[in-house]
Amino acid sequence: MLTCPWTTGELRRLSHQIRDETPAGTNHPSYAEVMGWYNELAAVVQRRIAELNWPPLLIDRPFEVTSRPKTMDTLRQKLQRDHGTPLQNVQDIAGVRFEAEMSLDEQDAVVTAICGVFDHDPGVCVRDMREQSHSGYRGVHIWLRLPARVEVQVRTHLQGLWANTYESAADLFGRGIRYNELPQDETERKIVVGLRQMSTLRIARIEKDRNEIASIDLGLEDLERAGITEIPDDVRIRLDRLKARGQSNEQRLQEDLTKLWKYFDQMRDQRG
Repeated sequence: MLTCPWTTGELRRLSHQIRDETPAGTNHPSYAEVMGWYNELAAVVQRRIAELNWPPLLIDRPFEVTSRPKTMDTLRQKLQRDHGTPLQNVQDIAGVRFEAEMSLDEQDAVVTAICGVFDHDPGVCVRDMREQSHSGYRGVHIWLRLPARVEVQVRTHLQGLWANTYESAADLFGRGIRYNELPQDETERKIVVGLRQMSTLRIARIEKDRNEIASIDLGLEDLERAGITEIPDDVRIRLDRLKARGQSNEQRLQEDLTKLWKYFDQMRDQRG
């Protein structure tokens, strides 16, 4: 694992320079140097996560692990919002993201596996935002304490799809919507409120249904191993209903997201 080459004081002075938009000094490293190092740290974490044996847990479904550092503008906004927080205490300067098509229980298992790789206690370093969302955002974050802080976001494919859509909305309507603000324009406000409800109500419902389906399927596999191949009527009826409802709900969700992306594209074209 990399060792941070700068002192706390040097990083604090850089954070003040970025936050206050003052000229670069000579008593601290440059933004490019620090972000380069954080990018290397995120890449190390990304590789270690990607090298885990995921096929048994995800049943050979594909997954994606990516990493990225914060941009200068995003970091400055963060430092200005939390005026007393120095750069080295910003949790997500180095960010890693894990996304896959998975159930909620599988998402929990992924989080536990990642915590284990870095010898972190899930009870201490995990922030679960699936039930208590932030501006509609749902996912699970792991806050790693390594030579510097690294945030690992673990998201289902629907949580990730929603987050990307909301980021696109933030680019158009203002990044304040990421912090519970609402646009002044009535149409934009309705879109943002609708997006948040899409996550907290619709996607949450789809994922709970998927989780129950996965749980039932595991139970049926146990029965099959015990030599029982006939599915009880109540289980079969429940399973069929869940699958039909999930398919219908996800199809409507995809259609609504497609309409939103088209609307966003139109707005970008109008704004030049």
